[in-house]
Amino acid sequence: LRTITVVGTGTVNIVPDVAQVNVGAEARADTVSEAKAEVDGQMVAIHAALKEMGINETDIQTSHYSIYYERELKPVMLEGPVEESQGGYRVSNMLRVTVRDVEKAGDVVDAAVEAGANQVHGVTFTVDDESSWQGQAREKAMFDAGARAAELAGLAGVELGAVQSVSEVIGAWPAAMAPTPERIMGGGFAPGELDLSTRVQVTFAIH
Repeated sequence: LRTITVVGTGTVNIVPDVAQVNVGAEARADTVSEAKAEVDGQMVAIHAALKEMGINETDIQTSHYSIYYERELKPVMLEGPVEESQGGYRVSNMLRVTVRDVEKAGDVVDAAVEAGANQVHGVTFTVDDESSWQGQAREKAMFDAGARAAELAGLAGVELGAVQSVSEVIGAWPAAMAPTPERIMGGGFAPGELDLSTRVQVTFAIH
């Protein structure tokens, strides 16, 4: 059985309905307890500010927590030996916050910073339910594969037959995110639109 194999791509343009905000606190002190106490106090205030903004507790998750000891190396002179200065403990606590009203993303970041957040790792826009869009993208990918196969069959002077196999290309679904958002008037972000795409590999019989 002679065959022809092609890869089709389907892309769906969608408007994001969810924002992911990463905020938190970090502190350095001579002892773990001092650094932890400072961060814990900041996190209580940040949590309270997020709740004030209408964020549900289930949409606030710890994404990173670390405690480590660090030393600073200081040169004694411009060109001299390096000596180790006294170090300290650094404690970091980061939250991943889901904002279900994308227009409030900027206000949520501002509220967290005002409450004591000194770590802000950007805003990512996505969709709450990707499955509703995946079907559309797959349909477009299959149509694209058929068009590619028909064109190649015509160029090769053969007749396109039935589909023999179909497989979705692993890793074809990218994380649905917008380019780095920019601030707009009123303290918010402009989420733009998302391109959610998938690829399918299709093998057709040829005659």
